[in-house]
Amino acid sequence: MTPTTPLRRITTRAGSLAVRDEGAGVPVVFWPSLFSDHHLYAHVRPLLRGWRVVCIDGPGFGESDPPRGDVQADVYADAVLEVLDALGVGEAFVAGCSWGGQVAVQAGVRAPSRVKGVLAMNTPLGPSRGGHLFERLGTRWLGATRFWGDGVGRSMFSAATKRAHPERVAAFSEAFTRFDARAAAATVRTVLTRSEGFTAVLPRLSVPATFLLGEEDQLYPVAHLRPLAQLAPLATVEVVPGCGHLAPLEAPEAVATALRRLAKAPGA
Repeated sequence: MTPTTPLRRITTRAGSLAVRDEGAGVPVVFWPSLFSDHHLYAHVRPLLRGWRVVCIDGPGFGESDPPRGDVQADVYADAVLEVLDALGVGEAFVAGCSWGGQVAVQAGVRAPSRVKGVLAMNTPLGPSRGGHLFERLGTRWLGATRFWGDGVGRSMFSAATKRAHPERVAAFSEAFTRFDARAAAATVRTVLTRSEGFTAVLPRLSVPATFLLGEEDQLYPVAHLRPLAQLAPLATVEVVPGCGHLAPLEAPEAVATALRRLAKAPGA
């Protein structure tokens, strides 16, 4: 399929979500990180031949509806299942980066009969109760500007990615000019300041799960994330060399490889 595949809007309990549905084969659903939409997976999709790739714009970003208040990842996980229903998909792998990884984990916990496996990339797993004033106010007042995109990108991309793929960093920043700053700020506030964390959730994740950690992720370092990820009974933890906080843009080959390995895991 070509990158011009039109988005489809699907009504869910989290509002109307914009969805890109491409290819045929093993279904996988991708939820994005904060400050991104389905374009986050533009470099992963071509690597997944033999897969049906469904990419969702999260509320507050892309073409989906704004968020409906302080909605947590469990509600968005239910919305993922509603998207699968609308597409006529019974079982699928669910994957996500950062915020998207939180949604993927909740989907695996809430519907193990339908989620064949979970791929969580650069995913915050501890509680986030308060703080992040700079990110919240910056998104609210500067969120729809390239200037704010450049600032966020500096904290997310590794030095290696900035050197090797400056065009990907630039595309990430440029996407900020298409945001609705108010809607984006509402999602950022909820994700960064209202989450109870996943220490009680991960032990209930009964499906195979792979956690990709960025070796150079300054926001959520390996030493912090690894012990939390290992709370999942069937967890595989992989550290991606030279990767910061955005594995789908920084290491798409590693993402595709991890997904293919997950599909071969016992129980998947």
